Amino acid sequence: MPVCKHCGSRITRFDKDICPVCGEKAPLEGVSSETVEITSNFNLNEEEFKTFRPCTRFKVFLLFVLLGWTGVPIFYMRYKLQAVLWLLINLVLIGGVGAVLAFLSPLGILWGFLSTAIAAYFINICVGIFSYLKRNLKDNRGEFLR
Repeated sequence: MPVCKHCGSRITRFDKDICPVCGEKAPLEGVSSETVEITSNFNLNEEEFKTFRPCTRFKVFLLFVLLGWTGVPIFYMRYKLQAVLWLLINLVLIGGVGAVLAFLSPLGILWGFLSTAIAAYFINICVGIFSYLKRNLKDNRGEFLR
């Protein structure tokens, strides 16, 4: 709970105009009683809105199916750090686990890398299906995917 800057007593945020204990005006630091107009109109002909193209869930799904291991669908949703992380996870999965399976498998090196590449592909398809079916998925700007 916030405290009054004058007397130090605990008060609620509703007491931002006057302290009920000491009578100090504006007892909370940094909290003002001014309101903000949130119902203002937007001019959709401005330059900012002309280039706006919302992301679609179908494109995200298609990108996960075709190029999911590269992180392109996550870049498409404008999550740069998560996309790089997704690429690194897929490379470690295919390269690292594939190398371990290549040396442990009696079928040879090709089988180890091929099996982990197929597993990574199916994981990316499952993530793509999940992103297509999830209704409240947002991009990095906070816009819902169409």
